[in-house]
Amino acid sequence: MAPILEYRTWRQVFSGVLFDMIKSAIQRIDALFFGGMIRTVQRENYVNKSLRPLNANLDHRFIAYYEKNYSNLLSELCDKYGSDKGEIAKSGHPYLWPSHTYADFYSRLYDHCRIDVKRVFECGLGTNNPNLSSSMGISGKPGASLRVWRDYFPNAQVFGADIDRDILFEEERIRTLYVDQTNPKSIGEFWTNVGLSDFDFMIDDGLHVFEAGTCLFENSISKLSKRGIYIIEDVSLPDLTKYKSYFDNKKYQVDYVILVGPRNLGLYSNNLVVVRRA
Repeated sequence: MAPILEYRTWRQVFSGVLFDMIKSAIQRIDALFFGGMIRTVQRENYVNKSLRPLNANLDHRFIAYYEKNYSNLLSELCDKYGSDKGEIAKSGHPYLWPSHTYADFYSRLYDHCRIDVKRVFECGLGTNNPNLSSSMGISGKPGASLRVWRDYFPNAQVFGADIDRDILFEEERIRTLYVDQTNPKSIGEFWTNVGLSDFDFMIDDGLHVFEAGTCLFENSISKLSKRGIYIIEDVSLPDLTKYKSYFDNKKYQVDYVILVGPRNLGLYSNNLVVVRRA
């Protein structure tokens, strides 16, 4: 879904057009006279500061380097339907930001067993209403990732949820319903209407803020199957630290995944919280 804005403190001082003008001017000056050094230093400082709490509390990590698989089915489906979770093509997407590299990661989780996945849930259909949070923009393709999951998991029923009632739809093996992921009652009503549990794959691609993420998790995790995976997408670096504190005293196996690629969103919001039952 839409990337998290990285200059949060600046946006508290400047807003709208003025902020964009200042940001653009600084970037041009940096590129012309400093070879991008200002932006590089700013990013390094932001990353180091944001990761400091995680580095202090977690001394085990995986560092995996890989070559892009350009016959990756999941990435091909992202291109086909207009999902920003991955890409093969370098252009022609219905969104303005670089694609995430989630499809590369998810392929490593599921390519070998995708025919065994029976139930998939995703919160966040990708609204194209610019007045709603986490909008994909007016050219966005609501339901894109649900169609990706349907094709990728050939034996799965796919359930989607969103706060934008105008984009709800039903297709072959896809059903969508309303939910407000900040409201426990709304989440409970959603699951009552679904009437199923034992989901193999659950994704929170909704509001991308910690409070909404924990609310959805607490009121949905009971629907995860014994060997299922629950993933929170587009997690900012500061929120990774918040999730670490949140899960410290809970009995789950949790990985904090930072994905890096040449064209993606870097370390700002190309990050995942991956939860399994302990």
